[in-house]
Order: sequence, then structure tokens, then C-alpha cells
Amino acid sequence: MLGTGAPADEQFAGTYSDPLSVNPMDYPAASPEQIASFREHGYLVVRRAIPQSDLDLIESHCDILIAEKDRLANDWAWDEKESKEQRSFRIVQSSPSYVWPDIQGQPYRLWLASFTSALMGLDMAFWYDQFLGKPPGKSAPTYWHQDEGYWGRNLDDRGITGWIPLQDVDTINGCMHFVDHGHKDGVLTHRSVEGVQSDLLVCEVDECRAVACPMARGDVAFHHSKTPHMSNANTGTAWRKAITNHLQEAGAGGEGDHYPWRIKVNQRTGERRMAGEAPDAKKA
Repeated sequence: MLGTGAPADEQFAGTYSDPLSVNPMDYPAASPEQIASFREHGYLVVRRAIPQSDLDLIESHCDILIAEKDRLANDWAWDEKESKEQRSFRIVQSSPSYVWPDIQGQPYRLWLASFTSALMGLDMAFWYDQFLGKPPGKSAPTYWHQDEGYWGRNLDDRGITGWIPLQDVDTINGCMHFVDHGHKDGVLTHRSVEGVQSDLLVCEVDECRAVACPMARGDVAFHHSKTPHMSNANTGTAWRKAITNHLQEAGAGGEGDHYPWRIKVNQRTGERRMAGEAPDAKKA
């Protein structure tokens, strides 16, 4: 069933996520084994990559986003039955960049660019980040999707994401799941999520190849921009907080040449429009 978060075969998590990625050093360099694994499977979990003190600093800024979510965040799972004033914020979507003036020079960002350049075999540059917070007991799944499904054809095989949890994560509170080898399947057809007013998308995947990736605080999960991925709803007792960091090939120019399913929603005004369409454009 879509969004359950149960891996089809538990052996995948141990074979592809754990032993290839254990490294006791903070901000490690990518090993040849890690690079080969990423290119074969489309994702990689790097253990103990970010020091706890740096995570504490990241989390302190993200806590501001939660406290001021009405002003600083979107509800990425905005229920269509709710007005924008009554959004329940089942997925708090924002960016620490809004409240962290010197974020660009932080060590974790510099490391992400270096590590992803090795994984992709391209000169990767930091593009943008998102804070994705799931409240305990009342959140929603982030359904199966591919980042390129949102970004468009302009970033064909030119994007990668580094996902940083700010606490231990598992299938209870919303860990990442990937489709093994899914980056080799091309861009799948996406659609809007039924009953959701935001621009959340979903695609159908081969769940027999789904891999759940429990992670500890300090681990980082990388995935290719064509790798289908999801995270389940948070049914735990505390917030699930994560920073998703998107990088593109240097000079790629960002998203563009969007697919026909890509809708953008302005949660301040409630306006919905096709990607690439000017705001408030008049329909013929």
C-alpha cells in the first residue's frame, strides 16, 4: 500500500545502506566503494558524517521555523478542506536560510558540495535547502516521488539531494525509503496527491524494490535526482525534523522545462498555477 514505509526485503537495508558507509570521521571524503554503490543503486547512506555540535546549530535555527511556522513556512500537505488560515501543518516546509544569515559558509554545506561532486562525477554546487518537519501524531507521508519530477527536464541527471535528519529516524517517525536502482528507470509519471491543496506530487513505483533506511543523528542520505523516494508519516511522540539539501551541476541554471503535472501553489495567496506560468496570468 502506498506510503506504508515497509521495505519489501529487509536484506537491502543491511547490504546497501550500512557497511559501505560507516566512517568514524566527521565530513569524510567519498571512498571509491561509496561512489560505486551510489552509481549502482541511486542512493547512499553515510554514517556519522556530521558532528553533533553542527547538528545542534542547524536544529536551533529550524526550531525557529517551527515556532513561527505561520509566518515562515508552508504546509506541504495542506488539506484541501482547510483554509490557508486554518492549515494544520502536517508537513512544515521552510528553509533555515530564512533565519540564518551566514548559512552559506557552514562546514556541512561545503562538505555536501565536495561529497556530491565525487558521487556524481560532476562539479556540483549548492542550490537550495528545505526544512521538512513532521509533527508527532498528526503528520502526513511524503509520498513516492522523484526530484526531477518537480524540477523538470533542465536538470536531467544533473541533480542530487543530501538528506540530514536532526534526530534518529526509523519507520515509526519518518525515515527515508528509496527504490533500489530507481534512478535507471527514467522519470515516472507524477500526479497531484488527492485531497491535498499544496503542490505535493506522487508517482507509482515498484515497491518490491523499496528499501527503508533507518538513520542515526549525524548520518546523511544521498539520492540521485531520478531516484524515487518517500518518508512515512510520523507516528512517534516527538517532532521529526530534517534538512533536505539540493545540489545541481554548477551552471545548470536550476529547474525548467517542466513536466505537465507540475503545479505551483502560493500559500500566502492560495494561487495555483502551472510551473513556468507567470503569476496571475490570465487564461485564454
